[in-house]
Amino acid sequence: MSATERTVTNILMTCPEDRGTGGVQQVFRDLIRALEQEHRDVHLLYQAALPSLRLVRGTNVWGREAFSCAMPTLVRNSVLLSFLVGLVYWPLTLFHLIRLFRRKRIDAVNCHYLAEYFIHLVIVGRLMRVPVVISVHGADVDRYAKASRTQRLLLRLVMRGADRIVACSDAMARQTLGVFPAAGGKITHVHNGLDLARTSATDEAPAVAGPFVLTVCRQVEKKGIDTLLRAFTLIEGEFPDVTLVVIGDGPMLERNQILTRSLDIEGRVAFLGDMRHDRVLSYFAQCTLLVVPSRAEPFGLVVLEGAYYKKAMVCTRVGGIPEIVADSDSAYLVEPDDPAAMAAKMRVLLRDRELAGRFGARAHQTLIERFRWKDRVRDYIAIYEGRYRDTAGDVGVAREASRDSVRAASSR
Repeated sequence: MSATERTVTNILMTCPEDRGTGGVQQVFRDLIRALEQEHRDVHLLYQAALPSLRLVRGTNVWGREAFSCAMPTLVRNSVLLSFLVGLVYWPLTLFHLIRLFRRKRIDAVNCHYLAEYFIHLVIVGRLMRVPVVISVHGADVDRYAKASRTQRLLLRLVMRGADRIVACSDAMARQTLGVFPAAGGKITHVHNGLDLARTSATDEAPAVAGPFVLTVCRQVEKKGIDTLLRAFTLIEGEFPDVTLVVIGDGPMLERNQILTRSLDIEGRVAFLGDMRHDRVLSYFAQCTLLVVPSRAEPFGLVVLEGAYYKKAMVCTRVGGIPEIVADSDSAYLVEPDDPAAMAAKMRVLLRDRELAGRFGARAHQTLIERFRWKDRVRDYIAIYEGRYRDTAGDVGVAREASRDSVRAASSR
């Protein structure tokens, strides 16, 4: 083992977005379970609201032991107020975190979903000589463009101070490199996985009669539900017994419902809102076809869930999706914002059930071979321990992209 390698047994993990049932939350929780199955101890830390002065031990929203500590950065977006609060809190925060590191013998830190307060952990990691790994998931990197100047500075400092930056796909690694070029040598990717022990659907039957096309997502602009609705209008007359089922809530829900009425397909589309994960899985198990119409998708966890249930899929060729399924082999891939192309591929799979079955079987085989958490967690452990080597599609990809950007800059 080299000087930079170590055996990691106690990992401190934090995530500001671990409430709810979204993709980030699911990945965070599944990774924790996978680490514990590999006999690693995981300790959770959350940002406490001001004016808390203590390190508080309690439980989080899903019942695990967790610590909370005030880790202030920006207060009311005021530089002066943030500076004054920092004078009081920063020494106290560092004191509490150092005590926690020593008490729990922390030998690696993994921060998920990039946030400004990670700067405290980066500093303590340097002081304690504990590696800090930042895992990015998509929307956290996207928000950099709209952040204030001070927020951007803090986020850049976090990324520069991290020992390694892990994206959930090669596409996400490239996007992260474009936003944080100074961190290029640290960026790699580890695909998300699926915990096969958590794929049991409830016995409750879906509240939809007959065959149905399914999509599951948070209803925001980038998920492209409007494209799917327009695609469905092009085929619904050919398949009068097929319903389109949309699971998920979000700010675009009402707008999508209005669009459904304007397209005169309101009676053929069921918006079911949010529901428990095992209940959602019952819809995966029973659907005829899964469609992922996203305009952007850092990874595509829903694709893995469709693959587990051997479902034929029509997905957009964006982000990490082409890293999971191959066009015309395990799914059909189409360009985003192209209802006609999406409708054409939906039509093929709804008509040809034998082809749909082959696609589903190949997608399932790919999941079993490449996307189980029990395999992906070993990549994370290797990163924590300094053993993760450059391979095609991992660090080498990000470094190649970094070299390309340098060559492009020098040619101007």
